[in-house]
Amino acid sequence: MTRKSSGTIRYLLAAMAVGASSIGLTAHAQTMDMAALAARVVETNPEIETQRGAVRVLEARVKAARSGYYPSVEANGLYQHRRLNIHGGPGDDNFDAAQGNVEARLRLYDGLRTKNSIQVAKEELEAGQAALDDTVSGVLLDLLQTAADVRRDRQIRHYAQLQNDAVAQQLSGTSRRLQFGEATRTDESQAKARLATSRAGILSADEDLQVSTSAFEAVSGQPSGDVPELPPLAPLPPTLDDAVATALQRNQRLISARNAAEAAEEGIDFARGALAPQVDAIAGYEYLAGGVTNLITGRLPDDRSATYAGVSVRVPIFQRGGEYAEIKRSKALYGQRMAQVAFTQRTVVDQVNAAWARWKAAAATIDAARESVLANEQAADGVAKEAIGGSRTTLDVLDAQNELLNARVSLERAVRNEFVARVNLLDSIGQLALSAIGPQSQTGN
Repeated sequence: MTRKSSGTIRYLLAAMAVGASSIGLTAHAQTMDMAALAARVVETNPEIETQRGAVRVLEARVKAARSGYYPSVEANGLYQHRRLNIHGGPGDDNFDAAQGNVEARLRLYDGLRTKNSIQVAKEELEAGQAALDDTVSGVLLDLLQTAADVRRDRQIRHYAQLQNDAVAQQLSGTSRRLQFGEATRTDESQAKARLATSRAGILSADEDLQVSTSAFEAVSGQPSGDVPELPPLAPLPPTLDDAVATALQRNQRLISARNAAEAAEEGIDFARGALAPQVDAIAGYEYLAGGVTNLITGRLPDDRSATYAGVSVRVPIFQRGGEYAEIKRSKALYGQRMAQVAFTQRTVVDQVNAAWARWKAAAATIDAARESVLANEQAADGVAKEAIGGSRTTLDVLDAQNELLNARVSLERAVRNEFVARVNLLDSIGQLALSAIGPQSQTGN
């Protein structure tokens, strides 16, 4: 059996020992990949559902704005029983009076307020939909990042356990050699100190793992044992300039800010419409029964009805200045939202630049970390063999094992950082969606 095969077997055995307490959960995790989990999280996440509710509210506002184009029909009725007292006349009288009418009204012109209100509602709806997409992207970012954190911390916990086992074995061997005079008390003390440090490292790794698993559970809504493998992701743009250009077109926060600014601009025209005349076409039918007794004849008038049609015109002359104040407010709101667009655009570009830099640095670090792990594995193995022959001290063996642990930890952190940097970059350019996760995607460059 080769050293590589032996190391692989030790790795698998240690991983089985560390995960023995969650075998049932892990077996369930194998039935769901990250793409399926992400789809379920997007379907059930309360933050996303809250934003969906906000979108439904905006959809209702669009329908309400469109109702301004529809006619209104109104019916009114009145029935009264009256006792008429005529002082100095022919006498008192009792009678019933009733009237009813139906009137239809169609707005012909309202200063384009209906048209502009529809545009405002549509732009706000698009802003809300972009905000929903941004919320989904943010939740997926948290899901993938916490999953990467769990994977990293589990691997680090595993390597810390391997080192602890190796140090414990080294201490046992040193104690035996001490009995035969082949080692010193100093060698044994150094091994004991390293073993205590290793145990402290395991406790620290356990703490980090608990924090990361709790964060994963909060995002995914499921036990931390159900952490699928990290998925392939959609490819990234080939250059930083391409990434920035994509972000300026597709970043959801920027799209939402632009739509909100366009809604505010339409709102200025809507406010101005309050100063314009309103023209309505009207048509109706009216019926009157009974009425006031004729004072001379004492007879009730005959029932009567009428139909009518025409045009109603309302021209505002003085409205106490409220409409002008609303126009001023709409202009100020538009200016504020345009400033928000500029700020969001600057923030998005900065996020893309930072994510790109982190991704490149992490990708380069992975190669160096892998070389370091390979070299330290060979060095630790060589130092252990040389120590048997007496050419290496116990401290040399302990140092080699510690350097190997540090190299492995550095590699795991680099792998996590590279993956998370790619996820952040996809989020920044507006391409982190369910379609970017899973077997259908291709790993980025």
